[in-house]
Amino acid sequence: MAEDDRPTWAANLRRARKDRRWSVEEMARQLRRASDDGGVSLPAVAEIARYVRRWERGTNAVSERYRLLYASALSTTEEALFTLAGPPPVDVPEHLDALADEATSLAAWLEETNVGRTTLDILTETSHRLAESHSRVPPQLLLSEVVRVHRRTSALLQGRQRLSQTRELLRLDASLLAHACILIGDLQDDLTATTFARTARLLADEAGASAAPSLSAHAKTTRWRGRFQESADLARQGWECSPRTQLRVLLACQEANAAALAGDAVRARRALANAEDAATGPLDDDSGVSPWSCTRPRRALYALSVALHTADPEAALRAAALADEGWAAGEPYVYATWAQVRFGAAIAHVMLSDLERAAAEMVPVLALPPEYRLSTITNYLVHMDKRLNDPRFQGSGDAAAIREQIREFNTAALPSPRRSLESAPHRDAGPMEPQDDAAAGDRPDLLARPPRR
Repeated sequence: MAEDDRPTWAANLRRARKDRRWSVEEMARQLRRASDDGGVSLPAVAEIARYVRRWERGTNAVSERYRLLYASALSTTEEALFTLAGPPPVDVPEHLDALADEATSLAAWLEETNVGRTTLDILTETSHRLAESHSRVPPQLLLSEVVRVHRRTSALLQGRQRLSQTRELLRLDASLLAHACILIGDLQDDLTATTFARTARLLADEAGASAAPSLSAHAKTTRWRGRFQESADLARQGWECSPRTQLRVLLACQEANAAALAGDAVRARRALANAEDAATGPLDDDSGVSPWSCTRPRRALYALSVALHTADPEAALRAAALADEGWAAGEPYVYATWAQVRFGAAIAHVMLSDLERAAAEMVPVLALPPEYRLSTITNYLVHMDKRLNDPRFQGSGDAAAIREQIREFNTAALPSPRRSLESAPHRDAGPMEPQDDAAAGDRPDLLARPPRR
């Protein structure tokens, strides 16, 4: 196109560039710099230089995005450069080529990401192994690793990735925060645990993933805070949205336990029946040792707890026997569940005024190292101590001896960051293995398998 035939806006662009003694390539660099300031992604400088030549010839229209970038790069206004512009003649082949360039630029923007498949796989595998270490690593140590992976995942979410990758990171971080909620609750900081549970649910909802893990964690923390009806309702919500996994069984058990604490024995028994029905159906594979597992011994523990809260010590002892049968049959062993079953059976014997058998149930658990004495374990003893303070045991040497054992066990337990064990409500209940062989060898056998009875 002859120079005199060019549109006014094309002449304006060329004149503005020449006045600044910029080459075409420099003009392209200035446009790209303006795009960086505005957070807009552009193709390479060489590609932009091709556009600049076409625009200055007047053969191609300038898109709205580039009009704004021109105004920014030249420190002027869009109107000053383009107001007098009429529709320029369009060279159809070149125009289509420019459209292809724009489509390519859009595709490049879409594919920009700060995370790759390998990173996502590593984070997912690490999260899984941390969950599998839940019953084998002290909660403070495991929490530090869970939080570390959460922070790494959260940092990635602050950057840019493809939509599918964002959803995967949100789902992963929801799982990590739900796990952290459980661990923080074990360390008796229920307010922080609640915040983690709510955030986990928000992330799960945003990812379009199941909120069941976050609801399970939230139900547990809410029960610890004494909000039993709310806890039962949260567990029920989780049960209704959970896929057919052991977590669904666990949620029914959690509803039963909270309902029993709220004084609703009918709802508690109905929820236990739901748990048994779910457990007998086809379930996804599960190791039995993650915080979302609910093996036969753990189901028995919840049945034991419901029996204690509904004043049925005989049913509690039958539930303890079912747990022992499960371990004898090779069910996965989790030391915390075993310890709670033993202390729960001891409480049942106290309710039956059989202090000798209560003491016998306690003996093997008393060897548990302090760092493994979770609040879910120690609060059984808090509950037992209150029962032993009953007037009928006044003057009993056996009762006094048991209460002294309780005091020593709980005093040596991992201290709560926020409150004493005595003030807490009754609680039921990496890539992290121990860091070295010595640490693993230092653990007593009862962390790996139940003592013979």
